[in-house]
Amino acid sequence: MTLRASLAALAAVLLVGTVTACTSDGGNQGGGHGNEWLAPGKGQATQLLNFSEGGHDAKAKYVAFYGFSGVSKGMTIAPDGSTYALGQRLVRLKRDRTLSTRLDTGDSAWGIALLADSSLVFGDNGQVKKIDPQGKETVLAGASGQHRTAGEALPSSAPATAVHFTAKAGPFGVRPDGTILIADGDTLWALKDRTLKRLYQLTAKSADGLPLFLAQNNALDGTGTAYLSPESDETDIDGTLGDVLMVRSDGQLGKPLLPERITGLPGTPATYRVRWLAGDGNNGVFAHVYDKLGGNGAVVHLHSGKAELIAHETEGTASNKPCEITRPVDALHLPCNLPQAVAYRSGSLILGGLANYVLQIRVT
Repeated sequence: MTLRASLAALAAVLLVGTVTACTSDGGNQGGGHGNEWLAPGKGQATQLLNFSEGGHDAKAKYVAFYGFSGVSKGMTIAPDGSTYALGQRLVRLKRDRTLSTRLDTGDSAWGIALLADSSLVFGDNGQVKKIDPQGKETVLAGASGQHRTAGEALPSSAPATAVHFTAKAGPFGVRPDGTILIADGDTLWALKDRTLKRLYQLTAKSADGLPLFLAQNNALDGTGTAYLSPESDETDIDGTLGDVLMVRSDGQLGKPLLPERITGLPGTPATYRVRWLAGDGNNGVFAHVYDKLGGNGAVVHLHSGKAELIAHETEGTASNKPCEITRPVDALHLPCNLPQAVAYRSGSLILGGLANYVLQIRVT
């Protein structure tokens, strides 16, 4: 995906065990002083973690770095409030702001989703695997060996472990009936009862004539509708909001309704590029977007035919400058760049990736 941020290299040191960020009563809202961490109120944002050199949570950087600092490959939030971030390692950030490394995945893991039994599923070098709460790994789908090439003919359904995936195939959501959705290059698969069903396969090309593929910025809402954001193959350019495709649980295709303007966001929404998508738990999606020049980073909420601006970067923010938020601020006037990946649960957005901090934005 297109990167606005160029991150300085950090020391690659693994801190074994659990790291606790500086914290106090997370139930307070607004204001603050000293070393207290204060939760944001509705419409506010704050840094859940700041693990930069000299940052409030610098001592946690050697765990946080591997999940939140580089390019995000997936992020999800569990019912207990824990955020799981997939980078070079799978890192868990609990509600009390303690961090731990759940799994060392290296560079081969893509996509993450949470099952009802608290197991996590993720893509690993062309296979989809499950890790249960006890740490046991199981292959759920994908044949071992040679990876397929996008564009190949595929069956409409097949035994889950008989299909060869692309190298970066990864899950991104679980429907209410337990079906796992997998983005596999040019194809959307549904996995249930050890069977893969092909839901959709991209055949269109970009305006430049390049093949399109599905990256990690896809989402699933609470009704089981998938939101896909096709990107140009080879150029690594994010797709636009106007190109987002919906695949409903009954197989019907559609597009989110976009207004010509969104209050507070300059320009035409359909032309904004999509950095990440996250389901809202109901019938809509949050989209992390930016304009064609790489500015005006924002989060918008698309639902019920409406579009609402949730967060917006202040003009002039730069990813190469230190940024520290010591108390909750207005989410519509953020002094920091929005991190790459977005996840939502229980009224709050968590954003991490391509930044040395993690943001929390209170939506409701």
